[in-house]
Amino acid sequence: MREIGLLLSNYLLFTIMSCLLAAMQSSLWLHIFGFSPAPNLWLLVFNYWTLYRSPAEAVIMSYISTLILVSMSGIPLQMGFAVNLSLLGSIYMLRDRVLWSGVNSYILACGLSSVLLPIYTFVWSWVFETPPLSDFHLFDIALRPLLTAAFALPLYYLFCFVDQFTQKEAPKETESELI
Repeated sequence: MREIGLLLSNYLLFTIMSCLLAAMQSSLWLHIFGFSPAPNLWLLVFNYWTLYRSPAEAVIMSYISTLILVSMSGIPLQMGFAVNLSLLGSIYMLRDRVLWSGVNSYILACGLSSVLLPIYTFVWSWVFETPPLSDFHLFDIALRPLLTAAFALPLYYLFCFVDQFTQKEAPKETESELI
C-alpha cells in the first residue's frame, strides 16, 4: 500500500510541476519579460519522463502534458496529441541510438525537442487545421531551445530529488525496451 502511495505522489508531484511550468511559460513569462520568446518549460517534465521512465509512463505524461497545454493555449486537442506523441517518438528513438545517461543527455534532449516542436506543430497543422499555420518566427525558433536548455540543468536536479523523495527508482540508463 505504501508503494502505491509513493508512486501516486510521484505522479501527482510531476503533474503539479508540469502545470506550474506551463503556467509560468504561458502567462508569467509574458508579464515579466514581455513579448520575448518564452522557453518551453513544460517540455522539461515531458523529456524527463521520456528519458527516464517506461514507454507507458512516458505516454501517460504525454497525455497529461497535452491536456494541460490545451487548457492554457489555443491548440486543438488532436493536434496537441499528435505533436506530443511525435516528440515522444523522436526523443525515444534518439534515446536508443544517440543519447547517453545523465544531465548532458537530458539537456540535449530538451534543446532538441524544443527545436522539433515548431516543426511538428507546422506539419500537423497542415493535417488538422483548415487554415494551417503559415508563419515561422525565426527569432523564437532560434532562442527557445537555448532558453529551454538553460532551464533544464537546475530542473533536472529537482526532478531527481522528487524521484528520490518519493522513492522512485533512480533514473535508469537510457536503454529502451521498445526495440
